[in-house]
Amino acid sequence: MGPPMPARVCPYCRELNGAAETRCYRCGRRLPGPLLEGTFRLAREVLGVDAPVTRLVLGLELLVFALLVAADRRFPLGFNDSFRASTLLRLGALGGAFTSDEPYRLLSAVFVHMGVLHVGMNMWMFTDLGSRLERELGGSRAALIFLLSGVLGFVASGFWYAYSMGFSPLTAGASGGVFGQIGAEVGILRARRDPEWRRSLMRNVLYALLLSFALRGVNTAAHLGGFAAGIAFGFLFEVERRRSRLELWWRVLTGLVLVLVVASVLLSAHSTAWQVMRARELVYE
Repeated sequence: MGPPMPARVCPYCRELNGAAETRCYRCGRRLPGPLLEGTFRLAREVLGVDAPVTRLVLGLELLVFALLVAADRRFPLGFNDSFRASTLLRLGALGGAFTSDEPYRLLSAVFVHMGVLHVGMNMWMFTDLGSRLERELGGSRAALIFLLSGVLGFVASGFWYAYSMGFSPLTAGASGGVFGQIGAEVGILRARRDPEWRRSLMRNVLYALLLSFALRGVNTAAHLGGFAAGIAFGFLFEVERRRSRLELWWRVLTGLVLVLVVASVLLSAHSTAWQVMRARELVYE
């Protein structure tokens, strides 16, 4: 009799399964074959054991911030100190008359931050919330909640500023997506019929409003828009049927959105919007 086959660890929920199992008994997802299992192992070694997809998105966020530093040749801390408007537009910020015909900035703006405090606070919250959601729903769904909530938050912001001001000011940042992650936790609680969801809802809406009063320049419309979108996504993913069968499609969609992130940043860099803004800045320097 040969040696016993080792137990298999589910790459999604980290639960042990029998060697002959084809699906994880805990989360119901299909266990990967040898090739895919090797890919997961490599990803965990490179990106870390916990929440590799969250770490991948974090890496893209920090890469764009490094490009902002290189382009601006400064390291602004935040508050009253930020990158030049032309630099922010160059890497994908949203707003102003120059970008009204460049809808791809709705996605690139999620990866652009004004300064160190801006990116630091957002990435600290994103990593914590993203890791929790990735354990609950899987990496693809967690990433989609963040990315799509960020985009929809900027859509809500655009409508709000068009109605209240007649134009959209320069805006950027991952906070709409972060509020989407917060909203997703509310949506998950609601789907589970946990009475805590009401308190969580009121607490986070109050937090968003207090934040807008406490700090200047906070895009409250993007926060609330992302929060509402996150509630919907969290609820839908929690009650989702055939979760294991749809896993591949969610991964493909997540990969496509991440490719679009890179494309949106490149398109912003080749836009004339930031060059026009830079020419105006040089007049006043």
